[in-house]
Parts: sequence; structure tokens; C-alpha cells
Amino acid sequence: MNKFTVICWSTDSYKHLAEGLKSDCEVLGYPFHLYEIEQEYPNLVKAWCNHPRIIKKGVLDFGNVLFLDVECRIVRPIPESWKAPLVSVRKPSQPFWIKYNTGTVMADTSCLDWLDAWIKTIDAWEMENLSTDAYIYWPGDVADELAFHAAVAAMDVQLNKVDLEYLDRSSDAEIARGLWRGKNTVVQHPTIHHWRKETDLHECKKLFVQNYAGNPDEAAKIFATKNGILKQNGWIFDTEQGQYAPQEFEQHMRTWLDEEVEITSAQR
Repeated sequence: MNKFTVICWSTDSYKHLAEGLKSDCEVLGYPFHLYEIEQEYPNLVKAWCNHPRIIKKGVLDFGNVLFLDVECRIVRPIPESWKAPLVSVRKPSQPFWIKYNTGTVMADTSCLDWLDAWIKTIDAWEMENLSTDAYIYWPGDVADELAFHAAVAAMDVQLNKVDLEYLDRSSDAEIARGLWRGKNTVVQHPTIHHWRKETDLHECKKLFVQNYAGNPDEAAKIFATKNGILKQNGWIFDTEQGQYAPQEFEQHMRTWLDEEVEITSAQR
């Protein structure tokens, strides 16, 4: 049996997100540890650059670890095929600087050299100090995946890879980018926690499409009913006002857009 400890990290403002992952581990019988960080991070790039340091600390503390972003949920037992060194790969495939998603990484003591290389690359490139206009196509585009890829490629690490699916709910990928579940989903990597701070209505609808457990097309039919308040699949719909929100963010209702939105695997 592939024994491992599930680890994640958070600042105080996101610590509450760990409760879901912790409860999943209790149900499935996996040891769990949350690393609490006092420092708050002004942007995602600085936060992402903390990943390899936490993973290395986890390896030193526990040996074999499965690192997950704090918002992740485990919905099915981790397969025996998940073995270190392991990382998730974006589907559809993306260019090398965002090929991987380091929100899912499995590592053990055999991985310490490339973890150190990952950390040293981040430090050498001063990625934590990137200016806000340092990007390729959009702000935040250059993140820790680039340094990760550089480190494992330079050291010829033979990675085990699991697919992270953004788009196709019929995919056989084992990780879903959102709160939906396919036939083989093991881990959900939701984005719903961004809702409270997101005001752009197109981005809000993307969050809905990614994190609605049912068929997102149901929403248009729900709003067409004009039948008061409806709660379904963890969301609340005010059909009279044309507004909606995740139930946990009911005080942050947003206006529904009928137009389609495009989600790609480059989406953060």
C-alpha cells in the first residue's frame, strides 16, 4: 500500500478552506497536516512560490507526501498508481511555462534534490519579486510551474503525471478543475473561493461553470422560470432579480449573463 500524508498550507485568511480537505482525509483514513503561515501574500505569484518550500518541509517531516492546494477535495481513494514524483498536467495541453499545475504534487525523500533545484530556480529568478507587468499573455501568467518545469527538466526527473481536466466533464481525468465530478475523478480542485472578491460578471460565470456540480446549462432554464428563490447543487438562484451566487457567498449575489464564456486550461 502506498502510504502518504496529505499536506497543504494556508495563511490565516484561507485556513477555513482546509476543513473540507481535512474531513475528506478523516473519512478516507489519510494522515493530514496543515502548515499555517503567518505571512499574508499580496499576490498569487508570491504564494505559488511557497509551494516547493512547503513540499520539502513535508517530505522532511513525514516522508512520502501528497501536497494539495488547500481548497482541494478528495472524492475517491487515491489510486495505487499515484507515486512520487508526481504532478498534475493541464488538459487540454498547454505551453511549457504552464504545462503543469503544482496544486497536486506527490514527493518523497528521493525527490529532495529536485525540490531544492525548484526552490533555487525560484530564488535565482527572483520570481517572488516579479513586477505586476511581468507576464507573457496576461498578468500572473508566469508562475511557479515555469520554475518547476525548469528544475525537473534539468535534472531529467521521470515524472508520474495525472491529468487535470478543465473542460470535458466526460473526460477520464483523475483531477477536475472545479466542483464537478467525472467518472474517474479522484480530486476536485475548485475555484469557487474566488467568488467573493470577483466582480467581473464574465469571470463570475466562469467560476459558476467550473464549480456547478450539475450541468451548467441548467442555469438558463432556472432563470427562465421566474419562480422566486431556488437552491440547487450548492448554488442559490434569485430568478426574479436575475442574480445568483454559491450558497456560502449568498451575500455576494451577481447578475446572471446569458452569453457563453470560454474556459481554457490556461485559466488560473
